[in-house]
Amino acid sequence: MKQAKILVAITYHKEKKYCLEDLLAKVENLTFENKDVVMRWDLGEYGGIDNVKKQREYFRNLALKGDYTHLYFLGADTMPPDDVLEKLLSHNKDIVGGVYWGRHDAHNGNPEGAVAWIHNKTEGFQNRIFKQEDSLVVADGMGMDCVLISREVLEQISWMSWIQNDDDYPFYDRAKELGYKINIDTGVQCKHFFAKDSYTYLAKIYEPIPEWKKED
Repeated sequence: MKQAKILVAITYHKEKKYCLEDLLAKVENLTFENKDVVMRWDLGEYGGIDNVKKQREYFRNLALKGDYTHLYFLGADTMPPDDVLEKLLSHNKDIVGGVYWGRHDAHNGNPEGAVAWIHNKTEGFQNRIFKQEDSLVVADGMGMDCVLISREVLEQISWMSWIQNDDDYPFYDRAKELGYKINIDTGVQCKHFFAKDSYTYLAKIYEPIPEWKKED
């Protein structure tokens, strides 16, 4: 593959103002050099119908108009490792992301679960999978706040091609229909802010699974 060039895309809303300083510091510290970083403000109602889909589609079109090989979505409140782009690129996959943890009713250091899913598996089983150290897991989907997508995929899937007011589930379903696998690098563990000075994060990945294919 030719040298990778990545568009780092950040969808931003004023509701995320509390973590803007951390976000800008994270962008400065990303170690991969051949990249452009673009942040786009959503001036509409937070969570409004199709707002996030329109944001994703804007970045998709921007990537396709340029000479980018990949689009990387970085959540405004999601802080991956500094070398996240190198790590994800190293797998040479069309769709590959990192792990970040849920925030609804979560307490610092005690997240409710990974923002990712494997169909027909219990929550406990899935959480153990996403806590494995440095494993590449094939899942059914994940959140959009730490995911690297190849140009090939972008050429085939538009966020405005479905009716649902979701930007993640339908995207991954379309990708799987086209034969792509949804890969997650469990070695890429991200901080995920849910309030000022508070976040969900596994400071250390734990609970390796010797027999990970076993159900609860």
